[in-house]
Amino acid sequence: MVEKLYLCLICGFKGLVQNPLYKGEYQKTFDICPCCDFEFGYSVDHDVRLGYIVTPDHLIEAAFQLYRKQWIESGMKISHPEVIPDDFKNGDCLKFDVLLKQLKSLNLDIENFEINGFHD
Repeated sequence: MVEKLYLCLICGFKGLVQNPLYKGEYQKTFDICPCCDFEFGYSVDHDVRLGYIVTPDHLIEAAFQLYRKQWIESGMKISHPEVIPDDFKNGDCLKFDVLLKQLKSLNLDIENFEINGFHD
């Protein structure tokens, strides 16, 4: 039986074992995205510098945006390349056109992204 995989709320890769959303609300699953390496329940509080020890619920989306921005600007390095299809990769990084497709699956407004190099 093929297990159902869920979208990463950061990069849009469909590779999470647990859904980070439950009834539309963010939940700490401690699942790690094999693409962007975001850990739901850890990265929000430890890999994103918002000035808090624990990110309050009303800033979760801001934490997602910051992590996404940092990951894209640092080159979109894939954390577990063995899990990512070869045609998604450019060396050990995600291809930009693949990133665009993945982000569209998250219904993000990518026209207004303020990420260095995103609209070049």
